[in-house]
Amino acid sequence: MISKRSDIASLMMARVVAGFVLTAGAAVAQDGRAELNEQPVRMRGFETANFYHAGTFELNVGTQQTSPSSGPGTGLQTYFGGGAYAPTDRLSFALDAQNFNDPVAGPIGGTTQLVDTSILALSGKYRIFSNERVSIAAQASVESFLKLNSPLFGGNNDNVAIGSIKAPVSFNMGRGFQFHVTPSVSIFPDTIDGGAFYGTVASLGAGASYKPNERLGFFGSVEMPVSGANSIDSAGNYTKEAVWTVGARYNVTPKAALEGYVTNGFGMTPATSVLTFWPGGDEVMAGMRLIYTPGAKRPETYRASAVPATVPQSALQQDGFTLGAADVLEPGHMRVSGWYGSDNNAGALLGFSPDRDGEIQLIFEQYSDNPTASAALVPTTEVRYMIGPKLRFMDQNNGNAFSLSARVLYGRQIQGNAQKLGVFFVEGMASFQTRDTRMVFTANPKFAAFGTTEIGGLGLGFNYRASDAIELMAEVTPVALDGDDVTWAAGVRYNLANAGFSVDAQASNAIGRFGVGSMVAQDDVRFSLMLSKVFDLRGAKFY
Repeated sequence: MISKRSDIASLMMARVVAGFVLTAGAAVAQDGRAELNEQPVRMRGFETANFYHAGTFELNVGTQQTSPSSGPGTGLQTYFGGGAYAPTDRLSFALDAQNFNDPVAGPIGGTTQLVDTSILALSGKYRIFSNERVSIAAQASVESFLKLNSPLFGGNNDNVAIGSIKAPVSFNMGRGFQFHVTPSVSIFPDTIDGGAFYGTVASLGAGASYKPNERLGFFGSVEMPVSGANSIDSAGNYTKEAVWTVGARYNVTPKAALEGYVTNGFGMTPATSVLTFWPGGDEVMAGMRLIYTPGAKRPETYRASAVPATVPQSALQQDGFTLGAADVLEPGHMRVSGWYGSDNNAGALLGFSPDRDGEIQLIFEQYSDNPTASAALVPTTEVRYMIGPKLRFMDQNNGNAFSLSARVLYGRQIQGNAQKLGVFFVEGMASFQTRDTRMVFTANPKFAAFGTTEIGGLGLGFNYRASDAIELMAEVTPVALDGDDVTWAAGVRYNLANAGFSVDAQASNAIGRFGVGSMVAQDDVRFSLMLSKVFDLRGAKFY
């Protein structure tokens, strides 16, 4: 998220993630199946004839981007999200949204065009026939380019109606293998503002999916236009190009899956899935999607059992001063934190865990305005937000040798200059605690990028529980790439465990607690206090 982002992109992503947290409980009663253990209903934008069982509600959110060499900063990003609901085994409805606001990957007609577009799609899908060997379905969508602004498409256009009809057929080949054939028709206007547009595109798609076990799956698809044009080449001509995708999915829990893929496609909605990225479909994009199927009756772990965290273990679910924690909140719990320190560093955090090994975090932080920090490494000293998932892959409290998690945060400046610079941040967190939980060792590799700046670091931390209430913490992060000054933090955390409160007092030379700010050093020592409270929301039954 390194190039300029539109307000619509930010609002769309915030609302989709908010839906992940707040509307998950809208799912009606279900039979306790782990829907994600089965074959995929959709592979990126490629539709299969598979269905979720009656009562299943799905939420998903993700992004795909080009390589850094294709645009400013870390590349060109598309953001998307949506949800689907199956009232019966044979019928489902879906809502999808997508946003792109960046230059295209190369010159078209001698000019690198900017495309600013937002798409909203409503679709319905019906199972026509199904037995053990073959399934046949029909899908139709009504969609709109809510915004389609680019000289490439004649200027500024709003509410451009589009749609699609698809007839996917899926064949069960045995041993976890399926083959899919999907004929489709995507309907676009022939012209916009007097200029050419895609028109009607008829295509034939073929795909395959393979599940060697209940948690892991692989998939691939190719969709080729047989009439019409789905691509724009570097000369500005409308052409036919194959849209391909190859990817894999891993179920973090029976309710939540993480999907990764590479593709040359642009669209994630049913109608736009046939479109290539510009120009010519030659640019490879890497994508990531988080899928969640809520429901209180669904299993919450692949482990034989999930032992509730003890009081000392619950304390370790909170992030450190500048390092992330490898553990996540217990399901149905929410953490609220607020802090303030010298050099006007201040912030707030809201974290909620809808699942055994997952947490959604929304962070607002104003980094230190100390002038000794390198200006080239500070994206802004205005208030900025960060939002993203934290997923745990290994849990020492439930049988693994150590705990292992990963977190991705997308963030941008809220106010200030028109560009509102954004930052992409990703980190891994591994921790090992002694048997008595008195000592915890943490390793925290992390990476941040914005503009042309890239910073990497390896955080190392030590936590000592001096008493049931007091934790002593020390952290250090050697930094590389564009950064070179080591950041450090040390202090004490006091836990009022029975009340769910904790208080941090820390000293640090980092300009912030989260994201890129945890890897940018200033010359002066900075002091701060933070108050946190954990709320048990399991009685609300909305996740």
